[in-house]
Amino acid sequence: MAALSDYLESGLLNYVFRGSSFPMPENICIALTSGVPRDSDTGITIPELSGIGTNYVRISLGDPTELIVDDITRGSQKWSYMADDNEAGSGIIRNSGQIIFNTALTDWGWVSGIAIVDHPTIGTGNLLMHAELDNPRIIYTGDNVKFDVGTLEISFK
Repeated sequence: MAALSDYLESGLLNYVFRGSSFPMPENICIALTSGVPRDSDTGITIPELSGIGTNYVRISLGDPTELIVDDITRGSQKWSYMADDNEAGSGIIRNSGQIIFNTALTDWGWVSGIAIVDHPTIGTGNLLMHAELDNPRIIYTGDNVKFDVGTLEISFK
């Protein structure tokens, strides 16, 4: 991820330096955007794709503190932190499983960004992080968007 949202930045700063409480997200979701979100955006204002009649939904990775629910790996098991990354000082976590969006039932249009939000419903929640995709493209009817294992990297720079 290239950038933290203003919401996450201010929450972390106040938590670390002022002892204020900052709630851990109860859900981590991946959203696709038709433009790159701004730091000041929210889960409501990001340029997210429309879900109405398109089969687009945010991908919920669940509660980050849950391990296994109904034999489905969730939360902290969705991300890997490799010892090699830690030793190199990179502080990177990566998706430990493939993330696959639904098949487009209609043309979704231009997809050029990604957002991590804290609510599974389109048009709600808080923006946590965002980035421009390395390979933006137009999503046509019948296409799938996916992130293979280890390709979605998150780090603080």
